[in-house]
Amino acid sequence: MGESQPRFDRWSFRLLLVAVGMAAVSLLFLSDWYIPPIANTGFWNGFVAFTLLGIASDSAFLPVPRISQARVGSSVVFIPFLASVLLFAPPWPMVIAGTTGLVAHYVVRRKNLVRAAFNTAQYMLFVGLGGLVYTALGGHVGFDAVHVNFTAFAALVLVFFVVNQGTVALAVSASTDISIREAWTRIAGDSILYDLVSSSLAIALAFLFIRLQIVGLAVLVLPLFFVRHMYQMNIRAERANRELLELMVKAIEARDPYPSGHSVRVAEYARSMARELGLPPKHVDDIATAALLHDVGKIHEDFAPLLRKAGRLTPEERMLMQAHPVRSADLAGTIGEFRGRVQTDIRNHHENYDGTGYPDGLVGEGIPIGARIIMVADTIDAMTTDRPYRKALSLQKALEEMFKHAGRQFDPKLVELVTKSPSIRRLLGPQLVSEPRTVPSMEAPSRIRGGTRAAT
Repeated sequence: MGESQPRFDRWSFRLLLVAVGMAAVSLLFLSDWYIPPIANTGFWNGFVAFTLLGIASDSAFLPVPRISQARVGSSVVFIPFLASVLLFAPPWPMVIAGTTGLVAHYVVRRKNLVRAAFNTAQYMLFVGLGGLVYTALGGHVGFDAVHVNFTAFAALVLVFFVVNQGTVALAVSASTDISIREAWTRIAGDSILYDLVSSSLAIALAFLFIRLQIVGLAVLVLPLFFVRHMYQMNIRAERANRELLELMVKAIEARDPYPSGHSVRVAEYARSMARELGLPPKHVDDIATAALLHDVGKIHEDFAPLLRKAGRLTPEERMLMQAHPVRSADLAGTIGEFRGRVQTDIRNHHENYDGTGYPDGLVGEGIPIGARIIMVADTIDAMTTDRPYRKALSLQKALEEMFKHAGRQFDPKLVELVTKSPSIRRLLGPQLVSEPRTVPSMEAPSRIRGGTRAAT
């Protein structure tokens, strides 16, 4: 279970690595090289100092939770990289970036050679291209003084982030099933303002080094790592919020005889389906959140006896159980961030496509797309996990049963999507994607709706 990890052996990723590497090497060797004499201690001290500062900054790498399955991280290494462009003539900033990337990723962080090579190459590429744009727009380079050309510096920052985030987004897309658009959106996240504000520290870093040399770098180390701490707090807050939601869901599932992890699996299936539909990343996240919380209303004590009941529910008990989407939506709505789309998807996740569902009797496209996705994802998990009254179905058998109800209970387009979805197969695992078993038909009554429902 869990979203697929990046596969760096894919030809698409290897091709991207070659392309980025060749572009970086071309920029490096097509530059006009000037190697200062050893007696020029100011240059060489600066080169060593900025390289070490880059390695220290990049070694303190922080994972990005918005795209954790792709193992993407962030650091404040762009600040010394930007400052190096202001001080060192090309291609020396590229050499600093290349040395930083190789040492930080391969030696310090012990990444495999392929990943370290890609990160090193893309560091060199965005520093090299940024430096070219900066000097082309009249930006001053040198150890004599910092003459800030704000247009050139703004262009430098823009190229840095576009090339850096763009190449990483391409790498994520090439090594996973995440689209370039979604990967880029998740990498950028809400950190754009932090990045722009933090970039101005590069000017201060260059100025202090010119005035105070190594002491100047030491003066700015504290603000530099304060910026990293801000990033870390933001990332921890995102992770803590997600973990709190999952903890709450686990507490609720402890009262339900369903297999443990039901809501987490439904969220993963729903995320995968929403992603394959090409929905915007924020909408994908909202659907996954709604899927995670779709049964939180069952925490109410009214449902406890029904969840523990071994036999079938009476008509009165079924009516009570059908209130859980409304209870779940109301509970989720107590959190401001979940009001609106998330709350609506939770409320309507038991609406049937033909209008026979509950609580509002919505029909077809009138049912929010997120709710329709959760309905299908919920059913997939219900049918492919063991239940007291039957063994888990294979994916093939589950799809056959879903086809019987397409157009009545399920959105036919979503059933078709799941049929062709490689990511759903990966999430389920080979034990369920393989040979189907002989199982009872879905026409047998379920605990909630009788013969018209494939899942609760």
